[in-house]
Amino acid sequence: MKKSFLALALMSAFSGAAFAQSSVTIYGLVDVGVQGLSNGNGKQAKVESGQESGSRLGFKGTEDLGGGLKANFVLEQGILVDTGASDQGGLTFGRRSFVGLSGDFGTVNLGRDKTPTFQLFDNFDPFGSGFINNGGGLKAIYFIGGKSTTATTAANTTGRDSNAVFYYTPATLGGFYAVGEYAAGEQAGDNSAGRSLGATFGYKADGLDIAYNYVKDNAYSAKLVGSNGIKANTLAVNYDFGVAKPVFIYQKKSDDLGTSTKYFTLGVTVPVDASGKVLASFTKVTDDTLTKNNVAIGAAKNFAVGYQYALSKRTDVYTAFARTNQDATSAILGSVAGANINEFTAGVRHQF
Repeated sequence: MKKSFLALALMSAFSGAAFAQSSVTIYGLVDVGVQGLSNGNGKQAKVESGQESGSRLGFKGTEDLGGGLKANFVLEQGILVDTGASDQGGLTFGRRSFVGLSGDFGTVNLGRDKTPTFQLFDNFDPFGSGFINNGGGLKAIYFIGGKSTTATTAANTTGRDSNAVFYYTPATLGGFYAVGEYAAGEQAGDNSAGRSLGATFGYKADGLDIAYNYVKDNAYSAKLVGSNGIKANTLAVNYDFGVAKPVFIYQKKSDDLGTSTKYFTLGVTVPVDASGKVLASFTKVTDDTLTKNNVAIGAAKNFAVGYQYALSKRTDVYTAFARTNQDATSAILGSVAGANINEFTAGVRHQF
C-alpha cells in the first residue's frame, strides 16, 4: 500500500514538472450577422457567418525547451455558424495547422497558415480583413496568393498556403520586422510547379508602420496557360495620430502574359470613445487585361464605411455598408460585369 502511494506521488511530481513547462489553450470565435447584397445577380438577404472575423475553434500550445527555445503549435478549424458546417473547403484544420520552434533567432513554423500578403492586410486594412466584401475586407479585392494542396488545382483558399515553411524575425530588431514563406508545390520533376513564395519587410516605431510585400504564386499557372503564375508587389503605410489612424495601400499584380492590375486604397480608423470606432476606405482597381474585343477590362471603385462597438473585452457588435461602381467590363467580387454592388451587414462577434 505504501509503495503504491509512493509511486503515485512520484508520478504526480514528474507530471507536474512537465505541465509547468508547457501549456495548451482552447480558444475560438463565434461571429454571425445579417447581410443584404445586390450585385447584378438579384437582391439577396442572408444570415452569414464570419462577417467581421471568420468563426473558428482552435488549439494552441507552447512548451519551454530551455535556453530560450520553445516549441509551438496551432490547430485551427473554420466554422460556418449559420449552418454548423466546416469552413475552408471542408479541411479539418483549414485555417491554420502548424508546428514550429522559436527563440532568439525568431520563429520557424511548418505546415499551413496565412500567406505573408494576407497577414499584411490583417495589419493594415482598417476593416481588419472583415466587415465588407462578403466578410473579406480589402483582401477580397487585392491579390493575396493562397493555393490548394496540389499544384494541378489552381484554387484560392482564402490566402492560405499548405506544405509551407514560415519564418518570423524576433522582436528585438529596433522596429524592423520580416516574414518569409516558401510553400512547396510537391510535384515530382518540377519544383517550381505550384510553388508559392512570399516575404514582407517592415518598420514600426511610435505611431508609424510601413511595410513592403512580395508574392509569387505558381498555383495559378493552371488557369493561365503559358504563364508561370502571378506575382504582386504591395506597399502599405499607416500612422496612428491617436485621434485618427490613416492608411495607404498600393499593389501591382502581373503575370508573364503581359497583363497587370493596379490597386490603391486610402482608409482611416477613427476612435469615437473607449468602446466605439468608425472605419472607412476608398479603393480603386484598374485592370488593363484585354477582353476578347481587345478592350481593357477597366476600373472599379469601392467605397466603405463601418462602425464597431465593444460591449465587453470579448463581445462586440458591428455594422458596415459598401458600394462598388464598375466599368462595363469589370466584374469583381463575384458580380455581373458592369453591375454596381451594394452591401449592408450587421452582426455580433464573441471571442473565447
